[in-house]
Amino acid sequence: MIERSFVEKGYVGETYAIAKLIRDFNIVSVRVPQQFFSYDLITSNNKRLEVKTAILRRFEREHPKKTYYSDGWEFRRNRRQLHEDASHFVVCVCFKSEDFSEEPRCFIVPSEKLREHSEVFKISANPKRKGEHKFWECENKWELIAKNG
Repeated sequence: MIERSFVEKGYVGETYAIAKLIRDFNIVSVRVPQQFFSYDLITSNNKRLEVKTAILRRFEREHPKKTYYSDGWEFRRNRRQLHEDASHFVVCVCFKSEDFSEEPRCFIVPSEKLREHSEVFKISANPKRKGEHKFWECENKWELIAKNG
């Protein structure tokens, strides 16, 4: 299996998001060499989208008597992406494996839901696990991008 770089994974996620949206919108990528934008894509209805891609991994939490494990996806945003006017949505593209062989889970998270989070946030792979179902109400909510306002 080929080991993918961080940048390659990001391109795969962005390409997937464009493919999901291209039927309903004209999409513009804002990638410009040597320049930073706090979002990756902009739609024809002027929605700024930050696309984050992750591969499923196992997290470990140690407590004095026991170690707990959970599976999920971890995303990192930089400080400039945390500002109110940075993006309207964070599109989280979640693959199960490095080979991208299965259809990913996608979470369309309104940016304001992430304002109270630090630069790192996680989505659990188990939506039924107590306390770890955050963001699952955003799964496949592509229609949010089409709304005005």
